[in-house]
Amino acid sequence: MSTEIISKTDKYRIMRTEQIDSIFLMLHLVTSYHQNLIGIFPPELVLAICWEESYFQNISQYGGGPAVGYGQLEQGGRIKAQQHESNNYNSFSQGRFTAQNILQDRRTSIEGVSHCLAGLYSHPKLQHTRDGALKAYAGVFHRAENAPIPGQWSRSADALRACVATPSPSMSQVEDALRLARHFDTSGPVYAHIHARLWPLVDMIGKIVATVQQYSTGQQVAYVQDALNRVPMNAAWSSGAIQPLKVDGLFGPKTAARVKLFQSCNGLVADAIVGPKTRAALLARAESAA
Repeated sequence: MSTEIISKTDKYRIMRTEQIDSIFLMLHLVTSYHQNLIGIFPPELVLAICWEESYFQNISQYGGGPAVGYGQLEQGGRIKAQQHESNNYNSFSQGRFTAQNILQDRRTSIEGVSHCLAGLYSHPKLQHTRDGALKAYAGVFHRAENAPIPGQWSRSADALRACVATPSPSMSQVEDALRLARHFDTSGPVYAHIHARLWPLVDMIGKIVATVQQYSTGQQVAYVQDALNRVPMNAAWSSGAIQPLKVDGLFGPKTAARVKLFQSCNGLVADAIVGPKTRAALLARAESAA
């Protein structure tokens, strides 16, 4: 696999997305710690908000601004979160939702988003509507140019919900759903970086639990194809020019040939069957570079 020349612009964009959490962790966080009005603000909506706001990174605002966390809560949002949690709307304390606490703890960051949304929903001036709460969270009432953002969140949430409802959603399906909230490249070094952050190689290989072979189809095959594209190479593995496999979930001749090559380079029987021994070899290669 060839080494791409990364431009200064791409290096900067990669630096700005260095702390993206995996999709597995994203789903865990929003389903575990978003507990307020989930019928109105489902977990997929919180995930979409946090992707649009920060690429799902628990970080300070770029450029040293006042916002922090997955949901980029400014001081007013942190106060609103505390008001809702304490049920005291006369208080203007941030309580436990200080910038420092949010940045130190993923749970506090997600709970801050959850309580802020619920607090905005309960505000009489917003008429107890989801639309009003989302517009307030997006800052639409102060910055008219932010008007499209709530729609982006909602469309992304709908697409993410469809992914969750699918027994084995494809990686591209999940990524396309996230792009509805905030776009990122579909190819090139920046995409490769974000893709690797969303689907960490060790975690992804751990999701391969079925034996797959020629004519197999589905997400398990896609995981194998993606792993073969990304697994660290040894001398024999890298001796020739290797073109990336198409990650389409279809175990055809090209995938079979790549599996055989990997097996032969790792002392395994080259039978093109990805069973326990081949999975273990893939995992060992991934862990050696982790």
